[in-house]
Amino acid sequence: MICYHIKMRKLISIVLVVVVGLVTLYFYGRFRQPKEVRKNTEKKVSPSLKQIDNTVTVSKSIFVPYWSINQESLDFSEYDEVIYFGIAPSRQGINRQEEGYIALEKFISSVSEVKKKYLTLRMIDDEINSFILNNKNIQKKIIDESLNILTEKGFSGLVLDLEISNILNKDITDQINVFVQTFYTTLNKDYRKFYLALYGDTFYRKRPFDLKHISRNSDGILIMAYDFHKSRGEPGPNFPYESGAKYQYNFKTMISDFLQFVPKEKLTVIYGMFGYNWLVDEKKRPIRQAEALSLNEIKKKFIMKCEFKNCIIKRDKISQETEINYIISSSTPDELNIYRIDYHIVWFEDEESVKVKTEYLKEQGIGSVSYWASGYF
Repeated sequence: MICYHIKMRKLISIVLVVVVGLVTLYFYGRFRQPKEVRKNTEKKVSPSLKQIDNTVTVSKSIFVPYWSINQESLDFSEYDEVIYFGIAPSRQGINRQEEGYIALEKFISSVSEVKKKYLTLRMIDDEINSFILNNKNIQKKIIDESLNILTEKGFSGLVLDLEISNILNKDITDQINVFVQTFYTTLNKDYRKFYLALYGDTFYRKRPFDLKHISRNSDGILIMAYDFHKSRGEPGPNFPYESGAKYQYNFKTMISDFLQFVPKEKLTVIYGMFGYNWLVDEKKRPIRQAEALSLNEIKKKFIMKCEFKNCIIKRDKISQETEINYIISSSTPDELNIYRIDYHIVWFEDEESVKVKTEYLKEQGIGSVSYWASGYF
């Protein structure tokens, strides 16, 4: 028996030596490979994230404001979906005397039958919004009337543009949650899609939206990635791509914030194809509310040929957007015999900045973008 155990120990020792030798030879051969061979092998086993994300196909939609519709048929051939902006509520239900509702038929006749159409409900009046959120009966009426319009006019779904200026407030948040859930449930029962358009600065300015609840009770979220620098505030880009030392919030952070609560498949980013023109003092402080300019207007007035004095046009590498500085000098003195000089600053989004931001979205796996708005660029 003792001899048997001795023999077994010897056999186990021999097996262990053989196994250790084989493992050693494997790793010696592995790392003796040329560097290029190892690199290619690693590539095949584990492709980079960027390679995967570059396969994302981007779908495009465009908003069509009621004020931009003309008598002629509009060309939306390069877009997958068209979003009409839109109809508005009143204290009695959908406002059928309002311009957006009146222009509805003109929009329908301007869009191809095969194009997917969505209708926006414009809730942008604070007083009316407050009244509706506090009244479940009027909520039901607005939802039912909206659904009737979707069905009658052949819309695939609705985009709720609920603009609330209040900062984070639990009562308002709860009211919004109930309204959104009811809207979503009602439209989905009729096989219509329900989306929400939310501010790009929702997290930064602590808007009263419960993204976790809203994401579950909607078919998607449209992020208004513009108007970060307000017309009544300091001059700055529409929505800066990165922050650097200049900006307190940026496009990349915004996307990261939304992805914490909303799946990437449910996100659409809306680009604002416009800019603001601020009148400023010598220290670049705004003197009055800025004037909104479409990208088309900016191109005609400044890019094609800038006839203003000291017209300087430069793209900011941090924000990826373009800044224009120029001066308007009076030809005659004022009552104090002083020649007046007006300093102006323009910031705007364009196709080049949109391209950079869209590439970033693709890297994050987000494949849906939209444009504000038809006729602006």
